[in-house]
Amino acid sequence: MNSSKGVVAINWQESQIVYQIFVDRFKRGKNFEKKVKEGLYSRDGGIIRNWDEMPRRESHGLEFFGGDLDGIIDSLDYVKSLGVNVIYLTPIFLASTNHKYDTHNFVVDPQFGDENTLAKLFEESHKREIRVILDGVFNHVGVDSVWFNKSKKYGNGGAYNDPNSPYRDFFEFRKWPDDFRAWLDIKLLPELNLENEELKHILFTGEDSVVKRYLMIGADGWRLDCAHDLGHKINSLIVESAKSVKSDSFVVGEVSGYPDEWLRSLDGVMNYYFSTLLLNTINGNFTVSTLKHGLDRMVEESGEKLCKSWNMISSHDTPRMNSLIKDRAFKKMAIAFQIAYPGNPFLYYGEENGMYGDGDPDNRRPMIWDQGRWDWEFREFVIKAFEIRRREKALNGGKYLKIDFQNPFIAGFGRYTRDPKDTLFFFANFSDSKVIEKTPIPFAYFMHHVRLEKIFGEGEAISRVSEIDFELPPKSFAIFKFAPNFSLYRMYKSV
Repeated sequence: MNSSKGVVAINWQESQIVYQIFVDRFKRGKNFEKKVKEGLYSRDGGIIRNWDEMPRRESHGLEFFGGDLDGIIDSLDYVKSLGVNVIYLTPIFLASTNHKYDTHNFVVDPQFGDENTLAKLFEESHKREIRVILDGVFNHVGVDSVWFNKSKKYGNGGAYNDPNSPYRDFFEFRKWPDDFRAWLDIKLLPELNLENEELKHILFTGEDSVVKRYLMIGADGWRLDCAHDLGHKINSLIVESAKSVKSDSFVVGEVSGYPDEWLRSLDGVMNYYFSTLLLNTINGNFTVSTLKHGLDRMVEESGEKLCKSWNMISSHDTPRMNSLIKDRAFKKMAIAFQIAYPGNPFLYYGEENGMYGDGDPDNRRPMIWDQGRWDWEFREFVIKAFEIRRREKALNGGKYLKIDFQNPFIAGFGRYTRDPKDTLFFFANFSDSKVIEKTPIPFAYFMHHVRLEKIFGEGEAISRVSEIDFELPPKSFAIFKFAPNFSLYRMYKSV
């Protein structure tokens, strides 16, 4: 969707292949046993689990498997081998739980390492041309945060204990101290009063603010938790603050709704609308025409920033892809949609190897490092998909071509740059039968005498005058590309 004369201008924000890591569940580092002895995991009543155990809901987030930043550093070559170029980490800041969405203080949790470990992670990632996105939980904090301090973990002060606390106005009390605004009315997570200028200075705007400080240490951007709750004004302020210290920093928001309005205040969104369309179609809840209309409409209404968003299938907040999609053919099709549709493919750790998991906490099982338990065939498919995504210019910010089909079980579109040779066509057959389709191609630089080469998937296609004739096997997809095979003839000399 973003192009320059001749070839597409590759912007790293439009060419991300994102790998989400839930830090406690990825890999233990060299200091795990030392941290156990120091009581870092038991400090708030936590318990240690063996790596091959299943997470338990009754632990209420206080069971730990010991994954940390050192473990991620040790695994960077593994991540790089997948073709990934962006790592998104769930929160790393001091908190009681394993997930860290109940922040106590915006310092690196010793369970995960320290600031030097984090800086080393940035450095080693950048050596491998991998960028790192941190999770910014700025809408709320934990009830035992240094500012709220309900259990007096940090002395006798805090907004809950002292009506004259300097942090009193960081929160909103209807009746002090027990009637306060909390995220989803969950009293363990008091919401922050982000209208408070001092709090904005601490978190966003100050020269040593949380947002700026960690970018200066080496982070490449922020994922904003609950961006829909933060609202446009705060989202815009965070984006402005981030870019004031690192102009190419990236701020993506967790937004469960339709992306268009949220892209006014953010660089991109976690595109849950994309996953809703795709998963419901795969599982028979939406018609294919609903999917096609939704994808076309989203591009039309959301604009170029859609290319910077994350094409979701699953995450730490949802069941895993392998639990959501039972049919192997459709699972591959979902990956193909992720790389072909405008936006950046997003993979939750371990799914390249076939890891399963239902809802929280089952979706947060420890990473399987035993290669004998990997789904190698699917793993190679994912690696191939990511290689095609990196290689093809039209898939990295290229424009979107709406295509209509006669068959109600087919969805697809084109992607192109200002160089016609980059043009791609993506077609998917959701039916249980082979389909043979003729479809008109509303594209000025489509030439009938140029061969179409299949670069991914199954099926065959022939270019005709202003149309493509193609066939696809049942439950399959294909990506076709212009393949000029002339010795001296050159297409579109004036382009």
